Amino acid sequence: MKTIIEKTASAAVLILAAGLATPTFAQSTGTPAPQDEAASLDDIIVTAQRRAQSLQDVPIAITAFDAETLERTAAQGIQDVASKAPGVTLTQFNIGEPQLYIRGVGTTSDSAASDPSIGVSIDEVSIGRAGASSLAFLDIERVEILRGPQGTLYGRNASGGALNVYTRKPQLEDTTMALLRYGSFNEWGGEAVINRMMGEASAARLAVRVNSNDGYAENVPSERGLEGGNQFGARVSLMTEAGPWTLTGSVDVSRDRMDGHARIPVTTSSTAPAFVALINGLRTGLDVRQSYSSPDNYQDRDNWGATVRAEYAAEAFDVVSLTSYRNNEYSWRDNLGGLPFPNFPLMVDDRATEDASQFSQEVRLVSKPDSAVSWVAGVYYFSEDVDRSERFIVQAALPIAPPSFGGDTTFNQTAANSSYAAFGQATIPFANIWELTLGARWTHDEREIHQVALDNDLGLNPPVGIPLGPTGSPYNVRAEASFEEPTWKIALAVEPFDNVRLYASYDRGYKAGSFPSGAQTGVQAGTPLRSELLDNYELGLKSTVMNGRLRFNAAAFKLEYDDLQVYELLGLNLVTSNAQAEVNGYEIESAFAVTNNLTIGGSYTSLDAQFTSNAVSGASILRYDGLTLPRSPESQYTLYADGEWDMWGGELAARIDYQWTDDFFFDPSNNPEVRSPAHSLVGAYASWEAANGVKIAVYGKNLGDEEYQQHIIKNVGVGFSVFGPPRSYGIAISRSF
Repeated sequence: MKTIIEKTASAAVLILAAGLATPTFAQSTGTPAPQDEAASLDDIIVTAQRRAQSLQDVPIAITAFDAETLERTAAQGIQDVASKAPGVTLTQFNIGEPQLYIRGVGTTSDSAASDPSIGVSIDEVSIGRAGASSLAFLDIERVEILRGPQGTLYGRNASGGALNVYTRKPQLEDTTMALLRYGSFNEWGGEAVINRMMGEASAARLAVRVNSNDGYAENVPSERGLEGGNQFGARVSLMTEAGPWTLTGSVDVSRDRMDGHARIPVTTSSTAPAFVALINGLRTGLDVRQSYSSPDNYQDRDNWGATVRAEYAAEAFDVVSLTSYRNNEYSWRDNLGGLPFPNFPLMVDDRATEDASQFSQEVRLVSKPDSAVSWVAGVYYFSEDVDRSERFIVQAALPIAPPSFGGDTTFNQTAANSSYAAFGQATIPFANIWELTLGARWTHDEREIHQVALDNDLGLNPPVGIPLGPTGSPYNVRAEASFEEPTWKIALAVEPFDNVRLYASYDRGYKAGSFPSGAQTGVQAGTPLRSELLDNYELGLKSTVMNGRLRFNAAAFKLEYDDLQVYELLGLNLVTSNAQAEVNGYEIESAFAVTNNLTIGGSYTSLDAQFTSNAVSGASILRYDGLTLPRSPESQYTLYADGEWDMWGGELAARIDYQWTDDFFFDPSNNPEVRSPAHSLVGAYASWEAANGVKIAVYGKNLGDEEYQQHIIKNVGVGFSVFGPPRSYGIAISRSF
């Protein structure tokens, strides 16, 4: 491990060294060329603190991806950008349950009465359910990833950080863009954006996207595709300006009809030899993307929402009102073993449906850009109704379990969640080079839950089938709970030299208590887990030097977790608990303008994320103390080169990305079968755009054809895994006019 860390640290240092070496070389060989003198990095504008600011002025660790970067990394969803930010991992159980972790903070809970640990918002609207946030990108302006607790401005479900997606707004101009795409696995797609003026002060914008592919995996007996499917998305937006008012309204809809997962059993040195021999015999001659998972598996989702943003420019401050309603429905079926029964003595057919709707209202007062003290204050309301049902049809045989342990059980949840908050934050400059940021939020959360566990065999084949039995029993439980907590932010920043800023911050994050899903007993179903509290201590540097050619940002942090909500599958039973944890680490991000045509850069992350206590679940003690937190690779780094040149009467652009992720565990047990080995991914892009707006682009992903796991479920010493896509290519032709 030490050797790996040394290599990744060396790679990160090279990012900086390349930037420092280039001007030295130029000076030793004569006067730099005029284009080198003019080379500089573009300023990055973010709205992480609910106002437009330079990324370099915000005392928060932030990574931002603009529309150009999203295009040149062939990003089609948050899964394509999350892994390119320091300290971030994104794994996905299915289309409705993406699992986003930042600095070791995240959750795998699917309960109707729980919140994400990482806040995801679309156009500043907080998304309550994880399945409603993992949408295909459509006409996106930028994506911002904030690391560390964002309890003041983002609230209860951003204890570990926030991922903010911003779509393009209607503009006072007439433009059109159309795109066609074709790629590996018979993938084809199209996009269109039409923007039109509707008078001197109004505009409308329509964006549409379709995509289809046959899937990169297959069901072995039928040779039908898995891991593919069809997607459709559309958004219409209207904007009008009337004196001090600006009104923007949008309605969006998406529809996903995706194939199911291709589960692959992966054995380790701790797997029973009999199972190793059996699995190897069943899978002789197959690769990691050929599975016995049912061809009838599927992942379906329908999502729509409406948002109205009203802005009023008063004389002393601005007013922003944000009203939104969203609805998300999804269902899926997954064979969790990916092996034929009874050849392998266990089969688990997992089926789930969820219908969730949310309403939110936020009102903010924001200081004017030229105010001596920058401030924002507001109130927030959120309500959510969730109906969730998950059914397990299990067939068992010896030596795993006697046939009587199989069965047919269903867990139903109906939840009503609500939240109220008031918040404020101000940045006070003093003594010319200092700034003090103070923020606070008070949040009150309420939950009502009705949980029912059913034995669909009606007790005719006792005991009750797993995962409810044999120790559990059917129940019908109603419960409610309320939680409230203050959160805050204190940050002190100083700029001792031009464009060199140092900051120290202390942030408190909070995630409300939750009721578990898939509980084994009525007592467990009616007993909420305690709220999570997270304290983040951070020292940071943000610098733009060498006449704007080199950006070098760094942060060192310490996270102290109180009552971390922990979820683990033991066999097929879900155990839930609270535990203590601590995370120490540092991050580096750098970019250097080699010339005014070429930029290189990268990032490096070091994490030491550990449980600092055992946990108690019912009568069981879970031995977590000293184990590594899930989804917390010890090291990660990225490297990229991005350039554009005038060529052949148009503009040639190219980019190459490399990302390396250390090994990590998928659940808190740290068992060998839930360990994902270290892996690297390489992507590349090139395009040429003519003067008339016609653009031809080619791109490739996972060019090293790496075999890496996107998700793992453990059972009987085997890691039942979903592997990511192999090497793939694509071509896109577009026209803007």
